[in-house]
Amino acid sequence: MGDYIFSLTASLIVGIAVARYLGPEMYGIIAFATAVYAVSVIIVSLGIDDIIMKDMMQHAEKQGGIQGSALFIKFAVAFIVYSITVIYCLINYNGDKLYSVLIIAGAVLFQPFSVFSCIFLINAQAKYTSIARMISYSLSSLLKVILIIFKAPVIYFAFAVFIDYAVLYLTVILMYKYKNYTVSGWYIDIFYIKYILKSAVPLFAAVFFYTFYQKITVIFISSMYSDYASGIYSAAARLTEIWYMVPAVLMTAFFPAIVKAKQISEEEYKERIKTLFYVTTIPLILMALFAALLSPFIIKILYGEKYIQSSIVLALTIWSVPFISFYVISSKCFIIENKLKHLLFRSVLSFILIIILNYILGSLYYLKGFSAAVLISSFISFFLIDLFFKDTKHLFFIKLSSIFLPFIYILNLLKKEPNNP
Repeated sequence: MGDYIFSLTASLIVGIAVARYLGPEMYGIIAFATAVYAVSVIIVSLGIDDIIMKDMMQHAEKQGGIQGSALFIKFAVAFIVYSITVIYCLINYNGDKLYSVLIIAGAVLFQPFSVFSCIFLINAQAKYTSIARMISYSLSSLLKVILIIFKAPVIYFAFAVFIDYAVLYLTVILMYKYKNYTVSGWYIDIFYIKYILKSAVPLFAAVFFYTFYQKITVIFISSMYSDYASGIYSAAARLTEIWYMVPAVLMTAFFPAIVKAKQISEEEYKERIKTLFYVTTIPLILMALFAALLSPFIIKILYGEKYIQSSIVLALTIWSVPFISFYVISSKCFIIENKLKHLLFRSVLSFILIIILNYILGSLYYLKGFSAAVLISSFISFFLIDLFFKDTKHLFFIKLSSIFLPFIYILNLLKKEPNNP
């Protein structure tokens, strides 16, 4: 968890400095290129990391085939995805935007090395992946600061982002070698490749559509308006998205305990889930209220006057954070309960809604419309939709009560009769 806190803090501080230096238009180019990379990474990952870790733990005698097959298929997909990206960009973009996308998206060719991280995780050696992450963020942050000092053009910042991702995976490989692991026993198992592709479809689709939901707005704004508008939106979105990690980190920490509670009794499992909703929702709502009320002040202090239009984006998108938290917690519940169809449905619904709402509201209300689209789609897809399914209706009422818990608590206090003196 410490490496995530370090990474997020460094990313936020240096990211703000980069945004102030580049200005909205150039920052919008970097934000657009990074969004293209994020979508590419999800495609290349195929959503198979959890599956291959489970298989390596359950079938230790087949680890060589599992590891070799996973690496092969990821590399194959990475080359296909990057080739398509290159062709599309050469046709549609030019100048700094073209080169920035080609450079940053090129880091997707290192994503297949995430297989090495999986090996550390199943052997309770996650600290080596954490060390690699801290090294890459430190080097990248230092490089960006140097580029700001020497007033480098935007293309150099694209290289800095590329180096960040490349160093992460290359450091993981060095750690793998340092621990005397070997790839000599790895091989490609065609039957396992067929199995993994079939098994990963529901989870991959869910993660893919959810990632598209998160990143598609930046691509929409850049395509419909300009890189300047994309930069204005991305500055505020960065402050919003930093809070998405809160439920993700908590779920990572408490997931084993929740699985164990499910094995003990259904009642204890539901109580754990309810508690998790409560302890995450209330602080996030208070944070959203604070950020929404002070958004002009926050944007002006962090980014400067030229980003002041970002304040309305922050004031609206920040309210999506509690609903994103609902999605993160619910998704783990669906995985535990083997209800992947619900997870997939919500991800697809959010993707469809964000596209429709971006097109309609974005066309009518510019950045305010795009921001409202994020809020409305998250409210419907990750909260309201639970009310319409019999086996998820209980989740809707848990979420609803977590929102109104402070008010319920106050009302209960008021209802109590005062003690007689």
